[in-house]
Amino acid sequence: MNSLIAHSIIKIGKDLKNVILIGVPIMSGFLVVVEHLEPCLNRWILAEYEFVAKIYGSRVIFTNIKNKEHYRILSRYAKVYNISITDMLKDCDHVIVLDPEADKELEPEELASIEYVILGGIMGNHPPRKRTKLYITNRLPHSRARNLGKLQYTISGATYVLRQIELGKKVRDIKFIYGLNVKKILGNNVEVDIHLPYAFPLDEYGNIVLPDDYLEIVTNHLIVHESRILTTTVKDNIC
Repeated sequence: MNSLIAHSIIKIGKDLKNVILIGVPIMSGFLVVVEHLEPCLNRWILAEYEFVAKIYGSRVIFTNIKNKEHYRILSRYAKVYNISITDMLKDCDHVIVLDPEADKELEPEELASIEYVILGGIMGNHPPRKRTKLYITNRLPHSRARNLGKLQYTISGATYVLRQIELGKKVRDIKFIYGLNVKKILGNNVEVDIHLPYAFPLDEYGNIVLPDDYLEIVTNHLIVHESRILTTTVKDNIC
């Protein structure tokens, strides 16, 4: 995995052709895999994914992209595969899954021998529904599950923390705040208070690390999202 091009051939079953992760240029180190597990690709999710690509560049791949339009959009940022990473890497043991339910914290030295670090493309619920464990960790029996502390980060927050650990920091040395409260003024002097119950990392200057225009994107999305919930009886796939 230290060559300029990854040529990993991964068997995904007797009845399927081999998947070749080829043409993914990397300078060194592991690939960051974002396993997309949401039914939609709204502006909030895309902001999270854009941040991953901004931090890790050509070392990012998106997997489990079934929707053709999602595939087209995400191809702007990184290599995209429609197959789940749980099929692609089910026999691989050089894999770390970032799972909030894991018993052990991620340590910097572990990343030196790892080929893939998997991030769940999941918009975390509160309280957490343990979907990373259910849909990724449990399906990769040879992988190592690791947490980034006791609290749940957003996808972008977890990416920043991962990068800091790769640079040598311990989880305990990475500063964060828990929870963000955002106010949004609507028409007719209506004020909406939004609480984001996640951990958000801080940079070396004490600033909250967020994707560009994040709070505006999130507040606009949540207002529309809640209005859709109030006007439909089908809740599961509301984006």
